[in-house]
Amino acid sequence: MRLRVNGQPAGAARRHMRMRLPGIAVIAAVVALAAAGCGNGEMGSARLGGVFRLGSDSSIDSLNPFVAFQSDADTTLGYIYPELVQYDSQMQIVPDFATSWSESDGGKVWTFHTVPHAKWSDGKPLTAQDAAWTFQTILKFQNGPTSNSAGYVTDMTSAAAPNPDTLVLTYSQPVANVLSQVEEVYILPQHIWAKYAAGNGKGLTTFQNNAPVVSGGPFILTGYTQGEVALLKRNPLFFGPKPHIQGLGLEFFDDADAMIEALKTNQLDGIETVPFTAVTNLEASGFIVRSTPGDAFDDFIINDNPKQDASHSELMNPLLRQAFSYAINREQIVKTVLLGHGEPGGSIVPPVTGKWSDPAIKPTPYDPAKANELLNEAGYKMGPNGIRIANGHPMSYTVILPTDITDQYGERSFEIVQQDLKQVGVQLTPDVLDDSAAYSDVTASSYKSFEMAMWDWYPETDPDFILSVPTCSQWDTWNDTGYCNKAYDALFNEQGAAMQPAERLKIVYQMQEMISQANTYLVLDYPDSIEAHSSRFTDLPEVGGASWTESSNIPFEVVHLAHP
Repeated sequence: MRLRVNGQPAGAARRHMRMRLPGIAVIAAVVALAAAGCGNGEMGSARLGGVFRLGSDSSIDSLNPFVAFQSDADTTLGYIYPELVQYDSQMQIVPDFATSWSESDGGKVWTFHTVPHAKWSDGKPLTAQDAAWTFQTILKFQNGPTSNSAGYVTDMTSAAAPNPDTLVLTYSQPVANVLSQVEEVYILPQHIWAKYAAGNGKGLTTFQNNAPVVSGGPFILTGYTQGEVALLKRNPLFFGPKPHIQGLGLEFFDDADAMIEALKTNQLDGIETVPFTAVTNLEASGFIVRSTPGDAFDDFIINDNPKQDASHSELMNPLLRQAFSYAINREQIVKTVLLGHGEPGGSIVPPVTGKWSDPAIKPTPYDPAKANELLNEAGYKMGPNGIRIANGHPMSYTVILPTDITDQYGERSFEIVQQDLKQVGVQLTPDVLDDSAAYSDVTASSYKSFEMAMWDWYPETDPDFILSVPTCSQWDTWNDTGYCNKAYDALFNEQGAAMQPAERLKIVYQMQEMISQANTYLVLDYPDSIEAHSSRFTDLPEVGGASWTESSNIPFEVVHLAHP
């Protein structure tokens, strides 16, 4: 799946953060769910369960997997829908709905054996046919309603279920990362969704999928209030290990300070993402705070469409793009914005992914003199007001800032970038937009209109997704730069078909270097992942070196809940 809690371990969507402070009624609803689940109302008993109240500064934009874009939407979908395979605590692929698998015909045919006698939460059979229908539907509408999942069926030609416990996926050529691709796909109940796939399939994107949602995962979404709370209770018909908690209350906050206060006053048991400024305070207050290297990166985007509007066509000049990278003080961002909880960024494949991150790609050093030299070489002379002139107009640009990042620390990072570029004669003006409007402005007029933007990504463990983002096929879907390079696209296809790990790694490095050299993304930093929870909950495990909030099956692992 794409993003779990706090975006790991397998993210493939941007992390969006627009929250709203939950009111008393919302807190009461979570407590009511806990009491109903426990029977005697006891919270915190490992044997009896309870509700883990998790605060989030993200939100749910949709409960429809063909529309959802925000991190907690994906988190919630992961709790209610099964997948063929999962990542375990060591970031290794392990069975989920599929109990075993094998490949044949040189890697072009993959056969998955699924859990027998499984059921959806409404009692209907959950079989390999549901999986086959899901994959076949994505294939059928991959150029339309299911385009956000098209990358997960690359080179797939068919999906079939010869019997209720067997799924066969057939590909036109060997695919190196089949398991990590199918791990991204939620298996949907055909008996609920099939009617929306009729005709041109547009119903697949208009279906609201409102609570209560028919579930095949560990939890059933029983209630959802936009911008306030999502309530999930344990699914008694789940085929896998039963969660050790009776339910999960996911509460959304607009204000990080209010979220911290809710944790301190026992209205929450944990929070997904601790603001860097709150770490010391929470530790001093007795909360357990865990900081681990994150798989996210913050980026500064310069329009990379060669056909962009003539009014800012100089943005395609390699000298300008290189100069901007030298002008940005990444070390200062890490020191003053992240407060040391992170490191300067280089490649779009973060170091935490291990071997996949090209070690040859280093963060561009801060060198304003070099930046000025490059801009001078490009012929952009300094004007009398300290702003350079390019193609007859001042080098003054609008930077799109989604509320996703301004609600957190992105605005402070922007201020540093803004001041850095001012020192070399470039003026930046922020345009703060809600997340949907920001993406619409970036993609408007086929990426011709926008000038610059700042955002972030939470890539998945396998590099396939983040490397797919700049491809031509992802225009108007995941592509947020306007970059389109047929040579890059060819390499993307090659890495997907490279069955030898060393061969694939070489291509993956080559692709990272192409994006780095083009300065498609100016990667600013890799922020650490920081979570916090009450000391009442003991032995919450670290997962693969990361914190418990990053585990795709965190509810399964909350096992030692002490009484408050």
